[in-house]
Amino acid sequence: MLESLKLVGILALIVFLLRLRWNLGLVLVVASAVTGLLFAPVPVDWIAVGQGLALDALTAAIDPLTLRLVAIVLLITFLGELLRSTLQLEGLIRSLTDLFVDRRWLLALLPMLIGLLPMVGGAIFSAPMVEEAGRGLNLNRERQTFINYWFRHTLESVFPLYPSLILAAGLLNVPVRRMAATQWPLFLAALAGGILFGLAGVRPVRSPGEGRPGRRETLMLLFKSIWPIVLVLVLALVLGLDLILSLLITIAALVVVRRLRPRRLWELARHMPLGVAPIIVGAMIFRQVLEASGAVEVASASLGNLGIPLPLIVFLAPFLSGLLTGLLTAAFAIGFPIGLPLCGPDPVGGGWGLLAYAGGLAGILLSPMHLCLVLTRVYFKAEWGGIYRRLMPAALLLAATAAMVFLVR
Repeated sequence: MLESLKLVGILALIVFLLRLRWNLGLVLVVASAVTGLLFAPVPVDWIAVGQGLALDALTAAIDPLTLRLVAIVLLITFLGELLRSTLQLEGLIRSLTDLFVDRRWLLALLPMLIGLLPMVGGAIFSAPMVEEAGRGLNLNRERQTFINYWFRHTLESVFPLYPSLILAAGLLNVPVRRMAATQWPLFLAALAGGILFGLAGVRPVRSPGEGRPGRRETLMLLFKSIWPIVLVLVLALVLGLDLILSLLITIAALVVVRRLRPRRLWELARHMPLGVAPIIVGAMIFRQVLEASGAVEVASASLGNLGIPLPLIVFLAPFLSGLLTGLLTAAFAIGFPIGLPLCGPDPVGGGWGLLAYAGGLAGILLSPMHLCLVLTRVYFKAEWGGIYRRLMPAALLLAATAAMVFLVR
């Protein structure tokens, strides 16, 4: 029982420091130090503990896996900045608006497309588009908020360029491609939740055809806009090239095609958000210290003695972390190392990884601290109660799907 309370105390410290607006990477380093001290052998040899923590932190920080994850996320972020600055995304949205006459499809597609470029609070970019597409559809503010917020995150479990998915695969030490391939039930459940609790009952309204370009022009615009995303996916997933190499090739091709000068590239790189990189380093240090200190085994055994089944621990650890922080990277960085090391050598193949991922995803989607939810609610001036009447059953469907898939496996 005492060991479980120690772990709860560490989680409480993480939440407290995040509420003080500390960087999550720094918070995880502090949590690592506290973990090493709390789970050190008694009596505590402070010098030995300090040396051990420093060695664990250094080992995790310079580990090739950590450096690889940081490189991938930085390249993805830079590619996103290139797509935004060259108006590739704007053309993609415009072409789809012309292709889909029934505006109900746009309500789902527009936030999903914005979601292809992971950015903090990115739902605020798609909110005006959803508002425009929803004109004449008689949608209340709460439904518009749910649609914009929920569909933005439907691809979170399978799109291999999401930093959170890359981090999850890194924590489990499996290829991103394999992790994404096993999680298609979560994508289908998220899609179903958005349709059932967001789009069901919305009557079809056709957009006016006047002034609409021909199909050939629209398809050309679509191809010109989406080719960088398609290229990196084909190189990495179809041809099997390393993801870093695939991203470098795609970025180089985009630079050549758009004739971007070095000064423009430097300006984009200089203003690029780098907040995810220290989070990844902190997450890997936290995992290393949890494993080296034996905290996972001791705390999980303590929870088992309380009669809490391991599958529930695996789901609830990332769920509560996500619910309290509103960050999927935090849900995985904090929750994954707690239960998944006890799930055998292949947690992905056994369905444990999907269960934990669903827990983290459901947690952040329900979190009132999730920036996307906060910004979308403010934009549409929606009431919390009406939003959660749609969010709760949709998140429950996500969790139920993960549970069923886990039991079948």
